[in-house]
Amino acid sequence: PEGVMVKDANEIIDKSKIIKHKKTGSYALFSDIFRYELLRQTDNNNIYVDCDVYCIKPLSGPKHGYLLGYEDDYTINVAVLALPSDSDLLRNLLNIAYDPTFIPPWFSKSKQIKLKIKKSFRISVNIEDMPWGVIGPSAITYYVNQLKLEDYVEDIDLFYPIHCKSVVSFLTKYQLDIKEILTSRTQCIHLYNEMLKGIDTNKLSDQTILSKILKNIY
Repeated sequence: PEGVMVKDANEIIDKSKIIKHKKTGSYALFSDIFRYELLRQTDNNNIYVDCDVYCIKPLSGPKHGYLLGYEDDYTINVAVLALPSDSDLLRNLLNIAYDPTFIPPWFSKSKQIKLKIKKSFRISVNIEDMPWGVIGPSAITYYVNQLKLEDYVEDIDLFYPIHCKSVVSFLTKYQLDIKEILTSRTQCIHLYNEMLKGIDTNKLSDQTILSKILKNIY
């Protein structure tokens, strides 16, 4: 599209370092690492946005450099993200992404002990083996709370007005107007590509929100 500049992602991380989640085969784990490295290596004015985010209004980063949003009452998503390149938050996220001995401190004590035992016997428990989102939403939510940065996190309606468990129904089944799920402050909608993978877009009703988004009617 007009205004888009194509860049080589190898300039941020070489493709030889790409990893996949072992259970699902998803590249989501690597995309978390990539976005953190992108923010570390580029100007503080940059905003990372996932490809499954539909923008309603132009995005801009605040002066303090943090652009974060809740996707529910407790969890911070990373689909729309800006962090100061020298921030403790970004440093912590990169440290755990590259630490082969990392055990999530937000796991239950019993689960932490099991992982420590496995690692002590050199049984591989790498990032690829851990639960979905372990260095994404789970990690950023934990460290934001630890660093007391909650005041920088935007409310649900700005970036994530539709919950991931409701996205299929709201976007593909109900004949709603997009205005019925947004507020006056909403800047974009995260479409949660993983939830929509099985949808045949050719069979969508023209009246569904997703069909209108794909045709860029809004």
